[in-house]
Amino acid sequence: MALPNLSNAMSVGRLRYIQSVRESAERRNPDTLVRYFLPVRERWRSAWLGRQALAQLRELPFYYYLVARTKYYDAVYTEAVADGVRRIINVGCGSDTRAHRFARELRRDGIRVLECDQPEAIHARQETVKRWRADHVEYLPVDLNADAWPEFETWLRAHAGAKVLVLMEGVSPYIDEDSFRRFLSVLSRELPAGSHVAYDFKLRGADDHFGRAGRTRMPFRLPATTEEVAAFHEGLGFRLERMELSSELSERLLPGLSGSTSRVFREDGLVRLRVRTAT
Repeated sequence: MALPNLSNAMSVGRLRYIQSVRESAERRNPDTLVRYFLPVRERWRSAWLGRQALAQLRELPFYYYLVARTKYYDAVYTEAVADGVRRIINVGCGSDTRAHRFARELRRDGIRVLECDQPEAIHARQETVKRWRADHVEYLPVDLNADAWPEFETWLRAHAGAKVLVLMEGVSPYIDEDSFRRFLSVLSRELPAGSHVAYDFKLRGADDHFGRAGRTRMPFRLPATTEEVAAFHEGLGFRLERMELSSELSERLLPGLSGSTSRVFREDGLVRLRVRTAT
């Protein structure tokens, strides 16, 4: 998670806000709190975006995929809670607001959330949300492009036993391939059996230069075939529960989008994993 990812988080937050106030019900982004992560002037400019500028955004394939992806991870969140997770770890939390949008359910079930991102991002995030007095949320700086994550592993061992959901939305395309693979190995080794891991990735060959900056020399990529993706995760100690391409997700969650092929995002895949039971 290099520094450029901070501006990416702001850009994604801006799009989510626009979608939450300018789209009709079936295509509206459900993130109604993301506005608090935007400067007031940027919030005002986005809310009053002109028709031509809005039309140009809607022509970008990523624009509507972001709506679908937000809804998708909302479902991952609620389904994991229903499955009995007791900890949720949001790695690369950026401008994500689920710990606050779902605060009532999380507090009701005694679920605590650990939010992780670069030190600068975590500090800014804590300043933004302190008004909400979210006593069920704690924070830990994590740089996925580091050589190791001793503080993160210590946290995992200190909270061993209960099932966990690890969520990484929009993170892996910015991380070096070797680093992200090693981080997945840490999760497989340290998380309790039956824990959930959900993340998205850029398809190999779709845009291989995307995310290449700083220490990210070879951005993480996976193929588009379920069999190969399942085998990759099997080798790391996971069971692939579901894989979906970004095009399939967008068409499933946003009916009618397939009628305009230029607006269907076809670069990503999304996986939901389980940590295997030790044999």
